[in-house]
Amino acid sequence: MTASAPTPADDVTPTPDPRKLCFVLWDHQLAKYDFKPRNMVTPLPETCPLYSGARNPLTPAWQAYWRNLLELCNPDMRSDAFEQAWKSLIDPTRAFTNNSSPESGDFVMGSLTCGGATHEMVTGEPEGPYVRIYTLNTKKDPPPIPDDPEKIDITRHFFATTGSSDRLPDGSYAVYGFPQFENCIVPLVSRDDTDLIALDRIKVVTNIQRPYNTG
Repeated sequence: MTASAPTPADDVTPTPDPRKLCFVLWDHQLAKYDFKPRNMVTPLPETCPLYSGARNPLTPAWQAYWRNLLELCNPDMRSDAFEQAWKSLIDPTRAFTNNSSPESGDFVMGSLTCGGATHEMVTGEPEGPYVRIYTLNTKKDPPPIPDDPEKIDITRHFFATTGSSDRLPDGSYAVYGFPQFENCIVPLVSRDDTDLIALDRIKVVTNIQRPYNTG
């Protein structure tokens, strides 16, 4: 992974990743939304709940982990701009915080991902209408922060994405990152080492995919 998660050049064939990977489909790729953005007037986050629907307590260690990841992936931000963006991202009304905040004493993050993410499946075999993917277990300590964003395991994280009604030349719709950070990375968390995601929300891929759809 790189901080901006680019795709290879068109004339380069990437070596298949040995892991079992799945791509979380963008909203406009889904029949349930009639192959359009969820809301053609107001852009909405492309959130995709995992099966557990867990509210995962974010201890100070997990809060620091998330902040440190954002700092690693956005190294040129001024400290005051970073603080403002961080407060906006974890505001109780935002997509990931489940109406909680650090000040409440009950700060949590939902078990969800976003359209455009690439995650690692455990076996790739269906479990009913779901498939099992690896997650970060908030009952454990967070993993160490790497010294380079290239070393982040992006299958256990994702970039926050927002849909739009901007039509692209190929007929699809643009999908952008969250506005708070140029590289708004989020840990994929659950209360276990794995969780389930709906089969109709994913497609099997052989490499890490670009999270945004900008033409």
